[in-house]
Amino acid sequence: MVLVLVCVVPFYFYGCTYDAIENNDDSARFGGMANTQATQTREEEAHNVLITGDGYPCTITDYIGNEVTLETRPEHVAVLSGTFLNMWYALGGKSICRTDLRTAMIAPQYEKEINALPSVGAVYNANVEAIIELQPEFIIVQSGVQSNIGKVLRGMEFKIVALHMRGYSDVLDHLRVFGVLLGSEAFVEDHIAQMEARKSEIIERLPEEARSVVILYVTSSSLAVKLDNSIAGDIANILGLKNIASDLPPDTLGSETTPLDIEYIVGKNPDVILVTSMISSNEDAKRVMKEEFTTNPAWAGIETIKKGNVVYLPQEYFLYNAAHNYVDAIEYMAKGVYPEIYGPLDE
Repeated sequence: MVLVLVCVVPFYFYGCTYDAIENNDDSARFGGMANTQATQTREEEAHNVLITGDGYPCTITDYIGNEVTLETRPEHVAVLSGTFLNMWYALGGKSICRTDLRTAMIAPQYEKEINALPSVGAVYNANVEAIIELQPEFIIVQSGVQSNIGKVLRGMEFKIVALHMRGYSDVLDHLRVFGVLLGSEAFVEDHIAQMEARKSEIIERLPEEARSVVILYVTSSSLAVKLDNSIAGDIANILGLKNIASDLPPDTLGSETTPLDIEYIVGKNPDVILVTSMISSNEDAKRVMKEEFTTNPAWAGIETIKKGNVVYLPQEYFLYNAAHNYVDAIEYMAKGVYPEIYGPLDE
C-alpha cells in the first residue's frame, strides 16, 4: 500500500477583458462557503491530494475531501484546467478535451496536439453538455474556479477530482499522484530530484541581506496586493524575500489578496515591486501598470518606482501554476530581484 501526501481599489483598464480565470483565490466566488470550509480542512491537514494504492485499483482523495476509486487506468480523461494539463501531458497522459488556455504554459512538444483538442469553453464556465457528450471516464477540475462544474458532473456520477495546486509543495504532491495514475513514478522521482537540486542551487546563492518586495496584482477591473499563500508569495518565501504584506489580513477567508493601500507601501518603501496579473496579456499588464504609476500621483512617493525596480511576472508562471516547471518560476523571480547574482531577465 502506498500513501502519497500529497479593500480592493478599482481603476479603469480601457476595456481590457480576461476570460481565462485560472487563479486559485476564487473559492468564495465560485464554490460558496461550503467549499471555503473544505479548503480550511484540507489546509489544516497539510496536503491537497492523496492517493492510496500501488497502481490500480487506487483511491484518490481530492482537495475538497471527495474520494474517487479507479479500478483500471482510464483511457478517456478530461483535464479541464490548464494548470494541470501541461503536467498531465509531460507525464505521458492524454486528454479528450480542453478549456480555453490563453496564457497557460504548454510545452512546445505538446502545443499542437493540445490546441487541436476540442474546446469545451472558458475555464470558469465550461460547457457541461459538451463534456457529457465526450463521455469521459475520469475528469480533473480545478477547485475554486470549477467547483460548480465539478458539483454538477459529480451529481451525474462521473468520476471526478477537484485539485488545488498553489505552492511548491503542492506541485510535488500532484506530480507524485499523477505519477501513480500514469505509471510514471520513476520518471516523477527523477524529475523531483532535479527540481530539488536546482532549487537548492538557487537558494545557496542568495545574499545574506534579503530584499523587501510588494506583490501587486492587476486584473481587468482592480488592483490588489498578493499575500504569502499565492504563487508569487510562495516563491518570495522560498527566496527569503520580505513580503511587506505578509502580516496583512486577506480580503476574505482563504483569499490570497489584500486590499491595496498605497500609503502603506510608501511607508514600507520596498526594494522591489513585483507585478502579477490576470488580464488579457503580459504586455497589457505592463502597459496598464506603467500608466497607473505615471498618472496616479499617490505612487510618486515610492522610490522603488523612480529607480525602475519593477518586475513584471509572466502569467504562464504566476497566474497559471508552472507545475513541473515551478523552479523556472523561482529562477525568474530570483533574476528579477537579484540580477547582479543570477543575471538579467531575458525579456
